Amino acid sequence: MAPLLIIDPGHGGIDPGGGSNQLFTEKKMVLDISLYQYRRFQELGIEVAITRTEDITLDSETRAEIVRSSDADYCISNHINTGGGRGAEAIYSIYATAALPSTLLDQLEAVGMPRRRVFTRAYPGNPRLDYYYMHRETGKVETVILEYGFADNPLDAQKIDTDWEALSEAVVRGFCEHTGKTYRPPSGSDTPAPNPPNGTPVNWDSLPDWKREGVDWLYEQGLLTSADWRSQIDQPLPLWAEAVVLRRFYEKLRGNS
Repeated sequence: MAPLLIIDPGHGGIDPGGGSNQLFTEKKMVLDISLYQYRRFQELGIEVAITRTEDITLDSETRAEIVRSSDADYCISNHINTGGGRGAEAIYSIYATAALPSTLLDQLEAVGMPRRRVFTRAYPGNPRLDYYYMHRETGKVETVILEYGFADNPLDAQKIDTDWEALSEAVVRGFCEHTGKTYRPPSGSDTPAPNPPNGTPVNWDSLPDWKREGVDWLYEQGLLTSADWRSQIDQPLPLWAEAVVLRRFYEKLRGNS
């Protein structure tokens, strides 16, 4: 059975990655992040694969072939940036949409990593080809290149070094939200789940019109995206979800100004 997702820890072996500093090397940090996510997706019952589980060298062709032959629906390729910026970035194929990368950055922002940008890039001189190899050569697999922050930015570097597990978990949560999979926080964690554990699902048809209209508006405006909230509308949103809704509302207002 083909996995839903394949995780790709960038670099490895003789390639340490450019996103390295005195706190960590990119190849080691993204492997730690990827192995954490790999374990969590297995705990959640989500079919998942991974391109490497140890510090080995994978050239671009081999890496892309592993992803392509996995026949997965999605790939998250984990990286750490460099070059003087600040915040997380997500890069998607010219043949995909910004939906998944935007959701992943929403969740990273909710745990304290600033959102820099979501973007796509075509090959110079040929707008029908992706610029990035991991988009161009991974076939039908929807690949997102995820940059968790900038290794040469002290704030980003410290955040990644001390909170890499929270950042890793944020991506797990975002992927579940995008794909409609049930999310549960790690055992013993204080991280709230989108479905409040003690909440009683509501009968949507029995709700008063003013409640349904209000919630419908939130979905129509894109302020809420996960269908899970429809059955828990009388439950409080956890702080991270409130932050996501407020940021989306702010961006909508700014875009209309």
